[in-house]
Amino acid sequence: MSFHTLVIVNPASGNGATGRRWPELRAALDKQLDRWDNQFTTGPGDGTRLARQGVADGYEMIVAVGGDGTMNEVVTGLFPEGDATPTALSRPDIVLSPVRQGTGGDFARFLGLPGEIPACVAHLGGSNTRPCDLGVVELEGHDGKRIWRGFLNIASFGLSGLVVEKVNHSSKILGGKASFAWGLAKAMVGYRPQAVRITVDGARFVEEPITTCAVANGQYFGGGMRFAPEASIDDGQFDVVAQLKTGAKEILAVRDVYSGRMSEWASVRRVRGAEVLAESTKAGQEVLLDIDGEGLGRLPARFRIIPSAVRLKI
Repeated sequence: MSFHTLVIVNPASGNGATGRRWPELRAALDKQLDRWDNQFTTGPGDGTRLARQGVADGYEMIVAVGGDGTMNEVVTGLFPEGDATPTALSRPDIVLSPVRQGTGGDFARFLGLPGEIPACVAHLGGSNTRPCDLGVVELEGHDGKRIWRGFLNIASFGLSGLVVEKVNHSSKILGGKASFAWGLAKAMVGYRPQAVRITVDGARFVEEPITTCAVANGQYFGGGMRFAPEASIDDGQFDVVAQLKTGAKEILAVRDVYSGRMSEWASVRRVRGAEVLAESTKAGQEVLLDIDGEGLGRLPARFRIIPSAVRLKI
């Protein structure tokens, strides 16, 4: 069995490398896919629009070629359009798959997918799939309006929201890990933990200043930081991981953030749950969100998981 496939390509991903490599990528895709078409994004929101049209046109599989931000737009396009936050995909039979070509590529890293051509598309052959949970977050956009967004990997807030703002407003020529490390260094200058209230499945989890909190379906964000090492994409729950402070001890042990040992720190709290509410508890304080590498707004936010919402081709 082969899927009728729409390949959505972000040529600007990887600091423009995806566009330059497209002829090579196209040749590699031809060897894995029998029936496929492609569309290119040209600006923000295109991935969502193209995915939504692809679902309506009857494609059986949607492939996102780019980074975590591209995948985030495509995931959002699998839900029906509207102002109300959705609870199910437009078509429950849709198959989804990433091709790792972006700056971070953290979800594809978690899945063990390489970035080199042609290996990056080898998983698209055949018909084996696995179920995958999806997250939906309601948040306050930068214009003050309430919006929603689907996410596949990790949504977070606090220092991570400031980091992604720095990264997305600078060149990513250094690649994923170096770009996010530089963004982290810039964001930490003058940063102070932010006072928030977080509840998970109706129970209070944290009500104090935090550095960063991640609502995780996958394990990695920030160009390879293994922030939620026990997260699973098919257990029907988020791993909610809060780092309460960043002092000299944490800075000196920064390697733990990449290895996953950060979860052993005394300054880290962790819980699992299906619904998370987060809000600032300090008047006038802006707590920025990072949703799959995209800085889309700020708290207050509500995160919900939809178990086994999509079949993932890996």
